[in-house]
Parts: sequence; C-alpha cells; structure tokens
Amino acid sequence: MGKIKLTGFFFLVVFLVVEASSTWSAEPKQRHAPNALPGVEPEMLNPDYWIALQDDPDKVIMTPEEIELFNEKVRNKKVVLKDYYGKSNPLKSQFATTETKGPVMNPLLPLNMPDTLPGDDLRGRFEKNVEWLYSRDFYDGRNAIYSDGMKKEVVDNMNIDAISDVIKRRFGVVVTHANVRHYPTSVPGYNELRWEMDMFQATSLLIGNSVAIIHESVDGDFLYVESPVSRGWVDARNIAIADRKKIRKFTGDKNFLMVAGNKVPVYGDASFKDFSRYFQFSATMPLIKHSSKAYVVNMGYREPDGSLGMTKGYIRPDADVHIGYLPYTKSNVITQIFRLLNQPYGWADQNDKRDCSGTMRVLFRCFGIKTGRHPSFILSASDRQVFIDPSLSTEEKTAEVAKIEPIITVAGTSGHIVLYIGKGDNGKLYFMHQAGWGYKDKDGTNLLVNRVTINCVDHGFYTINGPRVFTTLKL
Repeated sequence: MGKIKLTGFFFLVVFLVVEASSTWSAEPKQRHAPNALPGVEPEMLNPDYWIALQDDPDKVIMTPEEIELFNEKVRNKKVVLKDYYGKSNPLKSQFATTETKGPVMNPLLPLNMPDTLPGDDLRGRFEKNVEWLYSRDFYDGRNAIYSDGMKKEVVDNMNIDAISDVIKRRFGVVVTHANVRHYPTSVPGYNELRWEMDMFQATSLLIGNSVAIIHESVDGDFLYVESPVSRGWVDARNIAIADRKKIRKFTGDKNFLMVAGNKVPVYGDASFKDFSRYFQFSATMPLIKHSSKAYVVNMGYREPDGSLGMTKGYIRPDADVHIGYLPYTKSNVITQIFRLLNQPYGWADQNDKRDCSGTMRVLFRCFGIKTGRHPSFILSASDRQVFIDPSLSTEEKTAEVAKIEPIITVAGTSGHIVLYIGKGDNGKLYFMHQAGWGYKDKDGTNLLVNRVTINCVDHGFYTINGPRVFTTLKL
C-alpha cells in the first residue's frame, strides 16, 4: 500500500512540475535588447561618428552670459499652452497636475525665497497629496498593497497639524545625492506589480543644490523643501542647514569642479582610501586646488546637529571631471550624452538612476543650462519650438523633422523626451534617449531596453510618430 501511495505522490509531483513548466513557457520570453538596436550601425555607437557629421561641431552655441540670460527667461517664463492642428497641446497634461504635486516648470532659486510663506499654501499642497494617496492603490517593496492603515501612517508623519499660520523658511544645501519624495517615507509606492515605478518618487537632487526648508516630519527623518526643480520630502541626513550667506558663499563659488562622467567617487583623504560619497553627473563642488596628484574640493557635510560643516574632499587626477561648466558646443553635447550610453533606467531618478527627463536635465546642466523637472517643462524652456502636425504621413513628418537643427534639440510629449541627434550617413534620422521599456522581436520575444540608447526613427521602439514637439535649446 505504501508503494502505491508513494507512486501516486510521485506522479502528482511530476504532473505539477509539467503544468508549471507549461505555464512558464506560455509566458512571453524576455531578454536584453542588442546594444545596436535595429537600424543602428555599430559605428553609430561612437560619439566621433556623430561629431564628424556636424558642419561646425566646436562652434559655441551660447556663451556663459547668454546661458545665464536663457536661464533667467526659463525661471520667469509664462507658458501659454495653445492647441495645435486641431489637437490638444501634447504638453498640457503635465502642467495640469505636476506643479501641485511638487515638480516645477520654472526652476526655483531657494535662497531668493522670502523669509516666510503662508501656512495655508503648504496645507493646500498637502491636502492634494493626501487626496492623491487615497485615490488609488499602491504597492510597497514586498508588492503588498498599501492598506488604509499604512496610508494613515504616511499621512500622520506629514505632521500637518504642526503647520503654523506663518511658516519661517530655513535654508540648507544638499551634501549627499538625494531623492525628493512626495511623502516622508523611503518605502516605495509602486503603481502596479509588473514594473518597479515608485510613484512616491518626485526626482533627485545633486550635491550643491540649495534648498529652502519649510516643514519637518513627525519623526524628524524628513524635511519638506523647496529645491530648484521640485518641492517635496528629502531625507534629513542629505541636507546641511546654514544661513543664506554661508550657503551662497559655498554654492556660488565661481571656481568649481563639475562631474563630466556618470559619477565620480570623492574621498576624505589624499591617498584615496577613505571613500566619502559619489559625485553625480553635472554636479558641482567648489575647487580648492588642482595638481597632478588630485583635485581638492570643498566638501560640505552635515554636522551631528544638522548644521553645515566643511572639509576637504579628494578626487583622483584622472577622474572624469571638468573645471567649470563645459562650453556649449555640439561636439560637447554629443560627447556628454555618450558618456551616459547604456546607463540603466530609473523612474523619476529612483535608485540613483535617471529617467528620460532626468537624463536630459543633467545633460544640459553640464553647460550651465537649467530647466524644470518634467518632459513638458524642458520642452517649454525655449521659444524655439516646432509642433509637428499629427495628420502628416510618416514620410512627411520625417521630411519636416529633417529640417530641424540636431544635437541641441529635444523632442517628445508630456510622456517622454529624447535628444534629436539628426541624420546618419545612411540618410535616416535618429534619437538618443533614456528609455524604460522595450519592443517585441519577430518571434514575439520581449526585448528589454531600459537604458540610454540610440534608435532609428523607422523602428517601432520609438518612431517619428512619437514626438510631437521639437525644442531647440538656445536663445
């Protein structure tokens, strides 16, 4: 009898394994997309290829003075969202919601903010955030759905009852690469189970960004700040507090070092053994001196009482850095975007990665150009906009886009933004962008891209029909 039972159990296990295998095999296959996507020749993955195609790659597009004038226009710009070709403006949706949640179109100068602000302003913003939290389902890092109790814990930590009628601003500076969150928690709020898109994440802040501090969580772990690109909650450990004068002296130093590569390590000692932190793409630190032995920078840190302290930081002499911003030339734009080729995708810059707009924002910051957070905001930064008629045929759209200046032109809609890099020597047009999705191969296999890539506008991954707005970033 025991043998009969054992045999039956054996066949049951085999049946379950076969059933599971058939179920798994029925699911779509997935693999990494090739480095050169369809329509992209291997030589196109080298920046020199694209530089050689430019008529005058080293011509300065905007001087530092012109860039500051451009930035001032962006900070004060009033965007009028007109409909085009009988269709709703493709940038409209982001303007309707995101400014109330945190990210801003017009980059802020936190140190220029008034001493106080009405408490009702912050209460109104928090009310919208609370309403949004309860309006839909979210999943935490375990893929467990947020219960009402979990949501209440998040809301309680926002410390809404402690908001005074008149809020006195304090000021600080980011001393460690930081996330801006919609809520005072580092626990993710994924909107679905298939993708790790943390909807609680607003954006990221670079070392050296100044902030105005207007609120604090109940547990004291998070500060609610106004940063250059977004309002939101930041881990207090990443911010050092000081008065405006001290922060201006620190962040306004004209002699500074900028990260030209994806990220660069900073050390606390001249022998490069005491690792301190990573210095991210386009971030800046005041430069004390430069020699064949090291770049020595003035590195801010947070004292135990939260105040701003200063110490020397050491960066290897062969590190991918540049003294000051880079000259704004097509050659340099191409070189910089290629330094990010194949960098992995991160929604809203989560997990110390970047999304499509985060990539474009730091790319142009390498030249001192500062824009808002989202695709719609970057695409609205310049007056040099071309709206493509959606009723045109693919051939007609391609012909229209071919007339637009490449390399310094971004393109897209409110949902995605790319760099238009122009025409290859095969006569086809190309985009370069950070893409968080993939495409299907002929056999139905899902080919995941999820990285900074180049693609031909003829390929279905992101075709000429994707972008509706082309914006050239110059005066």
